[in-house]
Amino acid sequence: MLLAIRERMMGVVGWILLGLLAIAFSFFGLNWYFQSDARTYAVTVNDVDVSLGEHQRTYQLLRARMQDIMGEAYDPARINEAALKKNALEQLIREQLLLQEAEAEGFLVSKQLVAAQIDGVDAFKEEGVFSKQKYEQALRLQGMSPGEFEWRLSRELTTKQITNGVVQTAQATPEMLDAIYRLQGQQRRFNYLKLPLARYRDQVQPSDEDVQQYYEAHTSEFMTPERVRVQYLELKADELEVIGEVDEADLQALYQEQSERYVTEEERRARHILVQVAADADDEAIVSARARAEAALERLAGGESFEALAGELSDDPGSAANGGDLGFFAKGMMVPEFESVAFTLDKGERSGLVRSAFGFHIIEVTDIRAEVVKPFAEVRDELVDELLAAQRGDRFYDLSEELFNLVFEQPDTLEGAAEDLELEIRTSDWLSRKGGKGIGEFAGVVAAAFAEDVLNNGNNSEPVEVADGHLLVLRVLDHELATAVPLDSIRDKVRAKAHDEKARTLTRSRGEELLASMKSGTPLKEIAAAESLELQESGLIDRGAAQPERVLVNEAFLMPPPTGEQASVKGLALGSGDYVLLALEEVRDGDLSAMTDAERDQASRELSRIQGVTEMAALLDDLRSRANIVVHDQSN
Repeated sequence: MLLAIRERMMGVVGWILLGLLAIAFSFFGLNWYFQSDARTYAVTVNDVDVSLGEHQRTYQLLRARMQDIMGEAYDPARINEAALKKNALEQLIREQLLLQEAEAEGFLVSKQLVAAQIDGVDAFKEEGVFSKQKYEQALRLQGMSPGEFEWRLSRELTTKQITNGVVQTAQATPEMLDAIYRLQGQQRRFNYLKLPLARYRDQVQPSDEDVQQYYEAHTSEFMTPERVRVQYLELKADELEVIGEVDEADLQALYQEQSERYVTEEERRARHILVQVAADADDEAIVSARARAEAALERLAGGESFEALAGELSDDPGSAANGGDLGFFAKGMMVPEFESVAFTLDKGERSGLVRSAFGFHIIEVTDIRAEVVKPFAEVRDELVDELLAAQRGDRFYDLSEELFNLVFEQPDTLEGAAEDLELEIRTSDWLSRKGGKGIGEFAGVVAAAFAEDVLNNGNNSEPVEVADGHLLVLRVLDHELATAVPLDSIRDKVRAKAHDEKARTLTRSRGEELLASMKSGTPLKEIAAAESLELQESGLIDRGAAQPERVLVNEAFLMPPPTGEQASVKGLALGSGDYVLLALEEVRDGDLSAMTDAERDQASRELSRIQGVTEMAALLDDLRSRANIVVHDQSN
């Protein structure tokens, strides 16, 4: 949601996401972008219509979240588009219900609060101060006016009053905590026996008929990938030409504005002898420390070596071993009392006693690096590059806004935008849902190319930001559906898979026979001996144990407790093809009294949070049960 990610946002990408996130409270959308004969609304909640544009935005956001979470493992081909769109619709319904409830209860948000939230967003700041120009530029890049953004943010803050009021005020009772911990802190002990798939591989051999049947039953595994070629327009800030020459006065102004960048501050190198005084020292201790420091000062005056005395007398272990040397330092790096003296001494000059929070110092400056200011001539080329980059950035923002408008106004062609913005229409290589060469390396491009509105409806994509200052807009040029690979060309591959399936079936069949024997009373230990397999023991473990493998631990904690001396038994086919027989021998409930007060408080807070989330879900269920919700047919 808007507030939850506010601090994480940077650059154009962040604010495009922000625009996608602000989806719950809009009653209008980019309806004109879709086919003219399409239905206008995705869903109506209590007579409030939610547009298809909002549904599309929510769907795109969910895809972006999945891609962000999965990283390099993200595979568009494995995304269930129908389920994702259904989830997006459910999210819109829930959020609209919350907004209506908040408004019915009279919750309000002041303009001052909205302004404060906007003012706190780093992406809208220039050198730490809110910049109206950056604010408007960021919103333009997502096709949103300041008024619309502020309206959306106001709705977001309004609904948060309900969610926070429910979630943050929930309280778990001691009885709830005890009941939960008896389960959460439970320990279990089980024995298990693993029938390895490898044992049964040599016992099966697929026939040609088996291979044919496997191919026909699993044709979807042997498909050439669906793929597309796209036309696209590309807008890159660093490739934009800037009209005119850089004004010398502008360069001088930029140099003065950023003068601190070109100054290397004066630095001093010093050594010291520290006689430490504790912060809470009494008068007697202070007098004693001063006397020690004065004695050191007298020995220095008598000609003794500073380095030797620092090693002998200084209470600063970090520098004493180096003759008291502190290295070079600039202003602001030392405590004020030390610094104010060190920066008044000449090279080779020594101070008297200097009192700081650490104690008494004797300081000697050993070297001075004077302040250095890079002259304008030396940094002129750098300033020229900065001004040109700023001008390209301004032009990029302006062209981006035009690009947004043009591709939406003419959703069935890129030619108008290309002509008006003097951009070249380019053609990609073939792209599958896993990507491809060139622009196919950008996950956002692949997601846009295979989005339903682009792939099936023939519309331009929304501008896709693949990097800061780099936008692409695309439309599908050619589309090839996935097709089955002929069996003859992959027969060996299919035979291997059919062989594996038969071995798995035989392994599972034998495992189920042994499980039936266990249920009849045969101990697992006897079965292990008869099968010449090693019986494994888990020991007493909790539900978070890493060993044995997690699938077995999870299954053991789902099994019913043993009755009397009779173990609870279960059979499980693993993804590897092995079959496991489990015998649950012992269950011990968690004991809340064994927890420390701090652990109990932490557990109570966590359970209260869970209780709050549960109560929030119940509220949403209640609102939905009393609402009139109409989901519109979007099939055409």
